Amino acid sequence: MSGLADLRKGTVGHWVQGGTQTAPIVPEASPIQTTLPTSAYGQTIPVVWGKCRLPASYIWVPPIATVTSTHTEWWDTITTTTSEMSCRLRFARPLVSESSWTLRKLYSNGTLIYDASQGYRAKGLKFRTYDGRSTQGRDPTMVSEEGESNVSAHRGYLDIVLTDFDIQGFGAPPVFEAEWIQDGATTHDYDTFQTYSGEIAFGQMIPVWDQGKLYGFDNADVYLYSIYATKQYFSFDLPGDAFTTYSCFRYSRVLDRLVYLASFGGVNNWKPVLIDGSTGTVIETSSASAIASGVIPEQGGSLVDFNTSALVVGFTTSSDQIFSVMLTVDDITPVYQSGTGWEGYSSIQCVTPGAVRGSDADFYFCADSDLVKVTFASQGQLLATSVLASFSDDLRYAIYDDDGDIVVWTDAGTVSRVDGSTGAVEYTKTVPYQVETIGLRDLGAPDLQRLTDELYFTTGGTSYFTDLKTGLTRSVAGADATVQPFFWDGQTDTGITKTVLSQPRRIRLITGDGDLRQLSDFLEDLMAPSEVETINIDDVIDGAVIDITAGARDIARATCEPYSIAIFERAGKVIFKRALTDASFAVDQSVSSTGDILDQ
Repeated sequence: MSGLADLRKGTVGHWVQGGTQTAPIVPEASPIQTTLPTSAYGQTIPVVWGKCRLPASYIWVPPIATVTSTHTEWWDTITTTTSEMSCRLRFARPLVSESSWTLRKLYSNGTLIYDASQGYRAKGLKFRTYDGRSTQGRDPTMVSEEGESNVSAHRGYLDIVLTDFDIQGFGAPPVFEAEWIQDGATTHDYDTFQTYSGEIAFGQMIPVWDQGKLYGFDNADVYLYSIYATKQYFSFDLPGDAFTTYSCFRYSRVLDRLVYLASFGGVNNWKPVLIDGSTGTVIETSSASAIASGVIPEQGGSLVDFNTSALVVGFTTSSDQIFSVMLTVDDITPVYQSGTGWEGYSSIQCVTPGAVRGSDADFYFCADSDLVKVTFASQGQLLATSVLASFSDDLRYAIYDDDGDIVVWTDAGTVSRVDGSTGAVEYTKTVPYQVETIGLRDLGAPDLQRLTDELYFTTGGTSYFTDLKTGLTRSVAGADATVQPFFWDGQTDTGITKTVLSQPRRIRLITGDGDLRQLSDFLEDLMAPSEVETINIDDVIDGAVIDITAGARDIARATCEPYSIAIFERAGKVIFKRALTDASFAVDQSVSSTGDILDQ
């Protein structure tokens, strides 16, 4: 009995007789703050003019999901935790309605994550900017989360909507700041790569965006460049062969292998060739022909990676066939080839990769006026074919978006978004350009782009950006009117094209820091131009941030006082004038008997 009593006493307060104290089990708190106030009611939203750098207020944040995943690299198990936050940030209201504003820089907890003056965007950063004009529509990220009927267009404010921003390293939603410029001038910056020798044949370029590499092929040698440094690293001298025509040049990231199709006459008997991506060594030339007949265009292919293999799927133009080629580290094999006039179609214009699963992958073909979904096994066998959507116009180009929908361009200058599950057309918009037919097209193949929110297209000295979610197109003038093949990376806002001498060039759109502005222009915008007159005011300023709780005259008075500018009324107008001498100012005072002097 005494032992039992001692045992009972020993358990009181988690003390164990003869042992040590044990701490109670307490649930571990989440390392991420998952909720925060997002109401802007009662807050003062500043009004801005010219140029400004301001902190943001959160006005919309859906639930923040923390996801932990593991994968194996060599013999180590790597655990990765992400906490992705989408949000709407509000910075200010423009003083001038319907004015255009440009986001120049964006900071997160003081760290620069976007710089339009240097062409820099942090890895994985996805956002849309809104300048509040009356044509502004609903944000796609908010619509996807809340439903279209529950989201407004938020017109009249300078806002940014971030999508899936990882805040795991911050511990809580960070403080954002942004630099905005009214009517900011954007220019095209072209940087020609420094090269040692050689040229790149028309269209034969492979940007490897996530690795910052650019491969070029001129039918005899392979060249490797750095996109970041705009320099040539080295070239691979390929051994002589019996081929005269080369096409469908691609790179496998998983295998570090280059692949292309080669033919003696350019009409038939296309053989796939496998090359080491680091040494340029030709590893394998298939003994079987990839395509028995037909012409394979340079843009008529698409490569996807699996865990230990890769698959090239493409099409011909003269016989309208589709095919597949499977490659591993040390072997390349043609697997599938359809008959001529595949599925009865007379014109195939594009193939774009879709979802990639463990053992198969989807590809979407623009065939006549149909968007056709084709599923291939990872070994290259065709598994299924179905028409996802049909249109009244023939299709030219397609992009698989990150949410499983497909955006297609037609030969009638329109763009449509197709639901990847149902085939329903979500919108159809007119675009101010026309995607050319295959063979004459400068726009790079879909699998060689890394698009996030927009498709980049250039023609006639103008760069166009079409929003994949809404179909709306913005334009930037000042591009090189001599259009060469071009590719775009939406994650870094960087493009790749060529010079007329076939050397690669990097494209970036650079936003200036904003010109100094006349103080008189600010006073006129503040008070309304028809009611204001400015005399002898030649001061310049960067911009203004205004507290809207004060009246316009109070703001004008506080602005003019440091500049010794007089303010008075005459004949219903507010006059702003800097006196040249005390005497001349006295004359003005005596003449202004019809008005009141407001300030001196």
